Amino acid sequence: MEASKKRVFYYHADASPIGGHFTRPSVKIVPSHGSSSLPQAGGHASARVSSYRLDGLVSFDNAYSEVYGSENTANESWTTQVTSVVEGLNIFETIMADRVVASLSVEHPKADGHPRVSVVGTQFENLRIGGVTVNPILTKTLITPHQEGKFPTNAVIEDENFVARAVGQSEKLSRATSPVEWLKDRYGWVQSQEERKRKGYVICSLVDEVQGAKPGSSFGHVMHVPEFGNVFLSELLTDQHTFRLTMIRIEMGCPVEGTVSIGTGDSNGSPMP
Repeated sequence: MEASKKRVFYYHADASPIGGHFTRPSVKIVPSHGSSSLPQAGGHASARVSSYRLDGLVSFDNAYSEVYGSENTANESWTTQVTSVVEGLNIFETIMADRVVASLSVEHPKADGHPRVSVVGTQFENLRIGGVTVNPILTKTLITPHQEGKFPTNAVIEDENFVARAVGQSEKLSRATSPVEWLKDRYGWVQSQEERKRKGYVICSLVDEVQGAKPGSSFGHVMHVPEFGNVFLSELLTDQHTFRLTMIRIEMGCPVEGTVSIGTGDSNGSPMP
């Protein structure tokens, strides 16, 4: 029997529960604890780290991840599952959560077609930002759903419904006023078809609003915390076949400067030929 097949799949998936760096009050690196990377042949990988503390800047109880890659004979596809979790999170006593979970499942059809993606299982548990308990509302309609066994005929960045929702978020962010007027420069380009084509990707968020946020502190999926910095929730960056989800990304400035990301998972993979 011939072992090799005419069409195969090269898997690619990574999960990074936490990582980043600080430049003030001193230069420090937050290692990418509990990260996993999937072998090209698929299979399974996992990692876990517990009880981490870094000079009162970052701490967590557990950070762990799992990545799977396997052939799905039931619907003739290759499936990649990515999970990235942080429990007992504390960033400078300002960003805290009992649990943050990024869950990303991507199916590539064996026949012609484009991948189908799901974020079922993605969640925040008891998220507190700037001393206030907030509830980010995770949309269930950002990515166009498809029937079981059916795959998109267009890449996600060419899907009219998905692009319309991403553009709507960009328009909302572009209306932000001081102290986050820079959001227009950061996200305004999404509204331009020419710019989306030139860059080759789209950035948006699973979060449309944050319930419980202090008035004037929440702008779509972005929260501004005075004398701390800006917090970006559930950002999704996607191109033709790649999906990268980051549940919390923090850009800090004065008195602490640095960037930290929590709950990141990405997946693409490539059918061959």
